[in-house]
Amino acid sequence: MSSFALKCIALALMLLDHLYQFLGFTGRIPLWFTWLGRLSAPIFCFCMAQGMAYTHSRKTYLLRMYFFSVGMSVGNLLLSFFLPDPTGAGIPNNIFATLLLGAAIVGCMEEMAQDRQKGQTLWMYFLGIELAGFFCSDFLARAGQTEVAQLLQILIPTPLSVEGGVFFVILGPLFYYFRFSKRKTAVFYLVFSLGLCLSSSIACYSLGMSAWDAFFGVQYQWMMVFALPLLWYYNGKKGKYSLKYLFYCFYPLHIWLLYLVHTMLAA
Repeated sequence: MSSFALKCIALALMLLDHLYQFLGFTGRIPLWFTWLGRLSAPIFCFCMAQGMAYTHSRKTYLLRMYFFSVGMSVGNLLLSFFLPDPTGAGIPNNIFATLLLGAAIVGCMEEMAQDRQKGQTLWMYFLGIELAGFFCSDFLARAGQTEVAQLLQILIPTPLSVEGGVFFVILGPLFYYFRFSKRKTAVFYLVFSLGLCLSSSIACYSLGMSAWDAFFGVQYQWMMVFALPLLWYYNGKKGKYSLKYLFYCFYPLHIWLLYLVHTMLAA
């Protein structure tokens, strides 16, 4: 299975997930849509890792991801401002920022492997910018400057502020690290999925949720483990088609369209 085929599958599963996210309140979208949607983010993280491995220019790859991340965040803010969500949920989606941080970590890993001194310097810059962005945005938010804090988070996304959080930021770099062995990839992904699901489920259970809901019913992130068979059959090839900007453009456009429908139906 080529990377193009994987991305197409992830795109379809992502659409199902977001249909439930924005229109599930109508009662017409089945829950299993979002169950299947749990497979999409790991596949995109996997494809990002492969993209960083085979791209001709990591700098161009990172810049493209950064501009789409900023553009998506700005679009989300503008749409939420001019067309407020009656339910107050807004638009929390921006997988570009998550993939960007993962790709930046991969870039630091590669630089470290090629030139230790230069790699250490790059890591220092990356961590310094991330820490500065996190603490400055937190300080501004506590000082009441929420708009400025939001702008800073858009320009400098951090693992604690992006979609999926720290776990999905590091998932891509882990895929990259284990990319030469399908067996090691499978083992790490199973352990990663189990650890992520158990931590979330235990947290939900400790807050008073029933055992069934905490581990299977309401908390259904465990479905992400079923992405493994698709990743296993990846053949290391790009595929007959590329259409990379289809994936970059489809993501924000379908989110914004579903949000518009959501606000109209929820009004």
